[in-house]
Amino acid sequence: MMKYACFFIAALLVGCAGPGTKVERIDAVSEVDKDYKRVMVFAVTEKEHNRSMIEAELVAELNAHNFKASPFPVSNSDIPWGDPTRLQQLVAEDARNGAYDGVMVVSLVSKQRESRYVPEQVNYQPIVTSVGPLAASTYMQTTVVPAEYEETTTYALKSTLFDTDSAKPVWQLYSSTVDPKTIDAAAKDFGAVIVKALEKTLPHVKKGP
Repeated sequence: MMKYACFFIAALLVGCAGPGTKVERIDAVSEVDKDYKRVMVFAVTEKEHNRSMIEAELVAELNAHNFKASPFPVSNSDIPWGDPTRLQQLVAEDARNGAYDGVMVVSLVSKQRESRYVPEQVNYQPIVTSVGPLAASTYMQTTVVPAEYEETTTYALKSTLFDTDSAKPVWQLYSSTVDPKTIDAAAKDFGAVIVKALEKTLPHVKKGP
């Protein structure tokens, strides 16, 4: 069995995390003895726009850092979503035919909604008014913010790099994104986080041309 080296270094996680995506855990196989320069990217989601944005942003970020990446070329309508075994075979076949070193698979692990009670708040602001050329008076203006419930949604994602030849995982990252404003912005930030972590923690990763 492959032995994973787990990275829980606080400084590393802070360095990898962007404004919208937080790295939770990174696992990498220390015995990796090859470079993963050519990578195919596949976002596992039946929502076509979400898949397109995640793959496009991750591919663009990889290519900007001396990798040679491409998205999984099969359209959503031709993917056998109901047959995981066939889907896995389809991805593996395409990776081998394209001579990729590995396949980066991104999948949603969980989507959690949380509601938090925020009690009523009373804010005081000093107001100064003039009562003459040499005098002024000050009074406190009170503003009451009513109690409310704040809802947040957290998306937990798993990104796994599989070796094309062995079909075994060699690197894995768990991340979380809280209340993304748009899928486009979230995908861009996610791509930057993944590539930074990949360069820092995957053994023998090729950083040059």
